[in-house]
Amino acid sequence: MRDNSQINEASSNKRLRSTLAHDYAYLGMKIFSRIYLFKRIYLFFSRLSSRALISSENNLICDKAVELKNNFSVSEVVETIKKDGFCSNIQLNQDLVDDILEFSESNRCYAYGDSKWGFYLSQIRDCEVKLDKKILIANYLNYQEKNIFNNFINSPVLTTIAKQYLGNSARNIATQLWWTFPADVDAMTRSKAAHYFHRDVDAWAFIKFFFYITPVEEGGGPHVYVKGSHRPHTSAQIFKEKLLINRHDDTSIRARFGDDSISPIYGTGGAGIIADTFGFHKGESPEKNPRLMLCAVYATRDYGEQEFEIDPDTLESYDA
Repeated sequence: MRDNSQINEASSNKRLRSTLAHDYAYLGMKIFSRIYLFKRIYLFFSRLSSRALISSENNLICDKAVELKNNFSVSEVVETIKKDGFCSNIQLNQDLVDDILEFSESNRCYAYGDSKWGFYLSQIRDCEVKLDKKILIANYLNYQEKNIFNNFINSPVLTTIAKQYLGNSARNIATQLWWTFPADVDAMTRSKAAHYFHRDVDAWAFIKFFFYITPVEEGGGPHVYVKGSHRPHTSAQIFKEKLLINRHDDTSIRARFGDDSISPIYGTGGAGIIADTFGFHKGESPEKNPRLMLCAVYATRDYGEQEFEIDPDTLESYDA
């Protein structure tokens, strides 16, 4: 098994190649936005515009995809995220959950996001045989134009929360839908699937909304967030993280933040998590049942790295 240093070295090399392939704005963002002091300054000025944002309660009530739980207001949700880095008082409409489950069974997903390895859920074992590898992750590609996702992509609740947290320039830059399966795979595969603690550096200001489409109980692969880790001290970033965006094991994170800060989130189908994923987080690998997750990414700028959309002519079935 490869240790964390080997995993981090391989991941760093891949990220460096990806970064150098982009323009200078993207390069500058990837280098400097990882430093929370700079990110905090950016957020301060970006959020100035959100102070004048007036939300229409009618728009929020009429949202056909998403609703807030436990009588939380948008302001209370935003304040919780600012304090803890995440909030779970949000829920997907049950009719939409049912529609997405039906969609997932009647459309191909793609092993590890590879357009050449499309398969229906009933074909997963045959696909693994041909791939000669267990499938941990499978993404749905080019599904965003399907009618059932329109209300989610244009959700007033998500948009209002994002604008109040990030500023008025925040917008939906991507939606993502993927399966995570119980699979006996190596550490590098789990690292690529973000199953070790890490920080995201996707933009200067961004936030993500995760929704379980299938129920997630203990052993079911919960999303895990490290409470309060989205606002690190610069000294800690320099001396403990060395300003690197690496993978971190559970032991090192628990030693640094304490057991009480590690927050696995469980829930029924439709349960949601809003997270500033600059804070440490990971997806647990499921031990029993597969997990289907829907995600919306909001940011103040789109660098074209998040959407699961590709040239439709490249999509193939594993048995083609």
